[in-house]
Amino acid sequence: MANQPIKMDAGNKVLLFISAIALAGAVVFLVAQLVNWLGQMGTAERTTITEEQLTERLTPAGRVEAGPVDVAEEEPADLSPGDIYQNVCAACHDTGASGAPIVDDTDEWSSRFSDKGMDTLFDHSINGFNAMPAKGGDPSLSDDEVRRAVAYMLDQADVDHGWSPDNGAAENGNGEEAASEEEEAAAEEEAAAEETATNGNGETVNGIDLAAGDATRAENQLYGTCVACHGARGQGVGIFPAIAGNTAEFIAGRLVAYRAGETVGDDTHLMAPNARNLSDQDIADLSAYIATFDES
Repeated sequence: MANQPIKMDAGNKVLLFISAIALAGAVVFLVAQLVNWLGQMGTAERTTITEEQLTERLTPAGRVEAGPVDVAEEEPADLSPGDIYQNVCAACHDTGASGAPIVDDTDEWSSRFSDKGMDTLFDHSINGFNAMPAKGGDPSLSDDEVRRAVAYMLDQADVDHGWSPDNGAAENGNGEEAASEEEEAAAEEEAAAEETATNGNGETVNGIDLAAGDATRAENQLYGTCVACHGARGQGVGIFPAIAGNTAEFIAGRLVAYRAGETVGDDTHLMAPNARNLSDQDIADLSAYIATFDES
């Protein structure tokens, strides 16, 4: 029974015949479409463009050019004393940070003005003093702008200082006549000489009596800050210099210079903050102690 042929009736034969004709027609149609497409590709006309058109098509939509730009220089706006105070001084004098006198503390400002006078207040504000950096930390300020800011703070504290930009060159704010240029120059020379000179016994630097230095106090209370960089016996640590083998006069002279904010070598920016608050006695004690270090 498995080898018996499949019998098809007349309906199936007609359906098979129609399907074969439809398949043959579809193949003929597809072949005709392919031949037509290939013929169009071979006969299509090529569009030619000129060199100018090609350059235009390849040019970027935008480009960046580097070069000098003509910009009108704007002159910096004149700041009022109040603006200078808010921008530079308020951070400390509004809060009393680092011992700064509060701006409206009449008693404190009156005391400082009476004890030091306007010239000294100006000098400390311009050149720095103790925890206060020069010009309040803004080197772009002119000396006159700093003076006006100081006068502004005194005004806020209701202190009658008598100074103004117009009379500042003639009076010092206490109503006293300012020294002549010759006297000022002589005073500066004398002060410079005092900073570097020593007495006949070689024991005084900048008015500091080195003979009164207490090495034991320096060892117990002061030198601990120095150990990390200079070593326990001044031998130096890493890139930091050795200080052993120097005289007390040398050490005192360097500490005085650092305390004053003077530039002394490449490490001034590291030393100045540590020396800023040293008293004369501290310098005498440290100098006496460090002078005992033997150079190895």
